Amino acid sequence: MPSWRMSLWSTVKGLFAPEPVASRDQLREFLASRAAFLVQKSIMEYAQARANMMFSTLLSEPAFLAAYERSRWASYPAAYSMLTEMAEGLIRPHAIQPLPELHAAFVELARGVFAEYPLPPGQEPNFWQAAIEALDHDLGAAGLGPPKPVHAIPDARAREIFDHLPVHEILRQHDFIMFRNTLRFHMTEIGTEFTERADIKGLAKALVG
Repeated sequence: MPSWRMSLWSTVKGLFAPEPVASRDQLREFLASRAAFLVQKSIMEYAQARANMMFSTLLSEPAFLAAYERSRWASYPAAYSMLTEMAEGLIRPHAIQPLPELHAAFVELARGVFAEYPLPPGQEPNFWQAAIEALDHDLGAAGLGPPKPVHAIPDARAREIFDHLPVHEILRQHDFIMFRNTLRFHMTEIGTEFTERADIKGLAKALVG
């Protein structure tokens, strides 16, 4: 392809390319929004598979919608923690400061995200504080070894999200592996997006530089 065509293609592609993830605020927005996407997509896909042709009817049922909302909020901390572990594992090799500094930066980032949310209905008053403590624990465990492959990260907390699904436990008792694989698939998608958009070295400096 002639060089001018390559230049034109690069210009056009740049006009429609998503914003890079290069600052603390951009990383914070990415983690918060993709955690919401991960729980919403995974929960809805499972409910749709279970309800089959009755899914559209299910969406008009107030009881299901309330259960879905509870499930979404209850699962959000686990999803956010998964994505934080993913980002930390990709940034860690480029961080100049010791691992505890990067760990602390991600915990502080989560505090800022969680502080913007109200207490979900039906949750204990310490819901968001417990979410911070669980994330702190997850990052500590992740730091004991090399970063995991992105698809393996959901394994540690997939059961937690599964147990909050808005479907009776009798109906879903044999579905855990299927649901865990759904989480793995969407985590891999998000991981690919992050590696394409993130300025890893820039984020390392932004977090602990």
